Amino acid sequence: MIVDNISCEFGYELQLVIPYAYYLYINNQLEKTISCKKTKELYYFSNNHHEKYTVRRWSESELNVPNKIPFTKELNYNEYIPPPYKSIYKNEYFLYDKPLLIIHNKYNTEWGHSPVNYIDKNTLENIFEYCHLKYKIIYIRPKSENIVNDHSNIHDLNEGDIIKKYEVIDANDLYLETKDRYNIDNFNYFQLLIHSNCNHFISVQGGNSVLASYFGGTNIIYAKKGEELNCDCFHGHYKKYSDCNIFHSNDYNKFVQIVKDNY
Repeated sequence: MIVDNISCEFGYELQLVIPYAYYLYINNQLEKTISCKKTKELYYFSNNHHEKYTVRRWSESELNVPNKIPFTKELNYNEYIPPPYKSIYKNEYFLYDKPLLIIHNKYNTEWGHSPVNYIDKNTLENIFEYCHLKYKIIYIRPKSENIVNDHSNIHDLNEGDIIKKYEVIDANDLYLETKDRYNIDNFNYFQLLIHSNCNHFISVQGGNSVLASYFGGTNIIYAKKGEELNCDCFHGHYKKYSDCNIFHSNDYNKFVQIVKDNY
């Protein structure tokens, strides 16, 4: 069988495409995988992986996989096995003197409009202030050159001053500092490595919240808008990627309280 992601969104690929491809691999039925640039480590199990696409697009209805849409509480799990990224990519590179906390964020156009699903600067600082003494924080808001473009415009959140104030590690800087040293040739590979050494995640609606759910531990998701809110999938198939604990809020104050209650 040939599995082609047809340049779909990153989250859809993690939710719908890769678990099907891995199922085929486990059952000796996988012939070839086709995806976007910077994905070969996501398909580490594929002996014939082709990085064909340079842009991602919304294309769920065209996917030739058993599950065509992620907006349901539970998926069809008959031909569905999420790959064990954590055990595959656990490493000795990204180890610190405190437990690792990975915080995902985004600040870009959504559905052709202004940003909606993001952790604002004030909320972000409240989280940094509460967590920075207990955890080594890596903050991920990827620069455009580190990801495959999906036509969303990335805006400036101007959070650099609080990143420095609380000695938070900017993932973009960490990637540049370590990619040659550890032979990390793309940002997705880098993310797999750091996530595999982490059990504490904070994320926002979108592909980053799916990625963070692949590594066990706890993932606290901020989502204010999206089809995910209409089907309760955060408490359905998101938990199936790695048996992780999922919490969700669409209110900044409640979101911070969930972080304090769990971290």
